[in-house]
Amino acid sequence: MTTAQSSWSARLVDGLARRLPSVSRRDVLVGSAVAGSALATNPKAYALRPVTAYATVCGPGNTAASGWTVFCATIQKGENACPPGSFAAGWWKAAGSSWCGGRYRYIVDCNASCSRCSTGCTDGICDNRCWSCSCGTGSKATCDQRRICCNAFRYGQCNTQIACSGGVHCRVVSCTPPYQWENCTTTSLVDNRTSEHSTSLLPKWGTIAARYYAMGEQKSHLGHSMGPVRSVGDSKGTYVRFSSGGRIYQTKGSSTAYAIRDEVVRPLVATGSVKGKLGYPVAHEFLASAGGLTQRFEKGAVSGPSLQQLNAVYGGAWTIWQSLGRTAGELGYPTAGRVTVGNGWVQHFQKGAISQRGAAKAVHVSGAFASAWRAVGAEQGVLGQPIRVASVTARGGYQRFAGGQLWRLGSGSPKRVTGPVLDAWVSERGHVGRYGYPTSDTTQLADGRWQCTFEGGTLTA
Repeated sequence: MTTAQSSWSARLVDGLARRLPSVSRRDVLVGSAVAGSALATNPKAYALRPVTAYATVCGPGNTAASGWTVFCATIQKGENACPPGSFAAGWWKAAGSSWCGGRYRYIVDCNASCSRCSTGCTDGICDNRCWSCSCGTGSKATCDQRRICCNAFRYGQCNTQIACSGGVHCRVVSCTPPYQWENCTTTSLVDNRTSEHSTSLLPKWGTIAARYYAMGEQKSHLGHSMGPVRSVGDSKGTYVRFSSGGRIYQTKGSSTAYAIRDEVVRPLVATGSVKGKLGYPVAHEFLASAGGLTQRFEKGAVSGPSLQQLNAVYGGAWTIWQSLGRTAGELGYPTAGRVTVGNGWVQHFQKGAISQRGAAKAVHVSGAFASAWRAVGAEQGVLGQPIRVASVTARGGYQRFAGGQLWRLGSGSPKRVTGPVLDAWVSERGHVGRYGYPTSDTTQLADGRWQCTFEGGTLTA
């Protein structure tokens, strides 16, 4: 079918639907030879016969004998998308669907491509031997046992640049109009008998589905769903997976569900997922104007200056980082995950780091002290891990590390005092003694001794 033919056909059927408001689009197709011809309905097609509904999650007409086409999620282990070798070819809507919270539900036909040959295309549908799929029925493991790749027709509002197609491979669903997330026109057809058609491999309407709908469903960063609502397995939470790698979680008793994008899922999984160091999400993601992202969890957060630099912050690091104002505080965004150092750990941030040694409390280093510490290798250098937070003195300040100390006079740059020089200086009462504050870093002489210059003189040891 050409683009012009498709547009003309859609207008004709839409006009018929307006003139006959009590008639569905499928009634128009089956009952009107004119409409059938206009849509290039192939004479090879099966007649579609509605059947009485019965109590099942798959809804009415769920057998092959009913004539309806299977859902793509049924034959793709939950993936609600057109299979390889097919494309979105047309759509309709059904009112009052419980699967969309009483709203319209939009159903998209994924038609097979004519990948094996292109004969028979004079009516817009190639011969069935050319189709990229073969006629069959749905899985016996689910209640959706409808037909697969049997029904040879096309509605024509999507991907009109494809003039010829095979039959309908399967159906994709959404609570968001397909012209917002697929290459489709806004021309609408209606068949309310399909409002409860579904499969057990699609997410039912609830808090998670409502959150997905609020985000725009397939047009959001999550993409399409990859299965039904699943249990985490801890009697506490449920979730749905999406094609982007993202997820939406809900905890038991909560009226809110939280979406986490793929870039957040990765550090979450690396720390044991929602049953691990971070727990469940407790807030929606916050995207800063400069490109940074932060999302809070029960026991920490995932944060970073960009989507490519997200890291988990938890435990002692989370306690300190949060107390310092998180991203707006003196440390800024985390730039790396937690790494083990000796019997402790260190986590780096834009403007400093948080560290813990053994059973001691975690401490942080920031500002000028962090710059001086990093200049000599940070935790791997001569100073090692910080063991105390920075302190202010009457004339400056200092910070202690496992391998030495950093001292600053006034607002000057901190100077390091280490090894035997540190021992000698401390024995002379340190900064309140006759030597006062250091004015240079401790360096090693050619003869192996260490030397540092202070306000009151030079110490060599």
